[in-house]
Amino acid sequence: MEEAVKTCFEAIISQKKRPLFVAVAGDSGSGKSYLVSLLETHFQKNSLAYTLINHDDFLIARKDREPMKTIFYEEGKFKGKSYWEILENMFRLDEFERVINELKAGEETSYLPYSRSKGELETTPRVVEPSDYIIFDTSIMLDEMDFVVMVDVTQENIIKRKLIRDGDVRTPEQITDMHKRVQGYYWTDRGRPSSADIIIDNNDFADVTISFSK
Repeated sequence: MEEAVKTCFEAIISQKKRPLFVAVAGDSGSGKSYLVSLLETHFQKNSLAYTLINHDDFLIARKDREPMKTIFYEEGKFKGKSYWEILENMFRLDEFERVINELKAGEETSYLPYSRSKGELETTPRVVEPSDYIIFDTSIMLDEMDFVVMVDVTQENIIKRKLIRDGDVRTPEQITDMHKRVQGYYWTDRGRPSSADIIIDNNDFADVTISFSK
């Protein structure tokens, strides 16, 4: 993984645009957050200013998600699907877009981040300063990004990893159901992001490979 991270870092800083909006994308459980943490180390070692934003900060409160399981689309491309199955319904997209636009304009911005431990929004806003590099741990709003790194892992491997990672907070049935119906729906029916500049195959921790798509 370290060699792949170094290659990603060098590709990112070689881009001329500033500020540069970089997305590290991938299905839930693919390892994108771990990759982001390793990229941060490179930015810090090289004394490069960056800002990190996780799309999970823009989740809606947990109590507002459960009722979506019983509300279904009656028409359109999602007909027959519950609101719970559509990934974007889990997020405060307008808020996320506002933050992106303000950072693109070189302005300071703020938002109320979601707290996983509480299952609700924090009451103290997070203030975000503009920077040369804006790194997003995200698989949504990719059209707003200048450079996209996608972490690629099969659904089978992701479910195996999530059964270990989330086993203390969800049952195996809940983990499999959520991934196949929500996250899996996002990747399978809509297709993986086509805008990726770099693709990292993270199916094997001991043999991580990287490829450039452009």
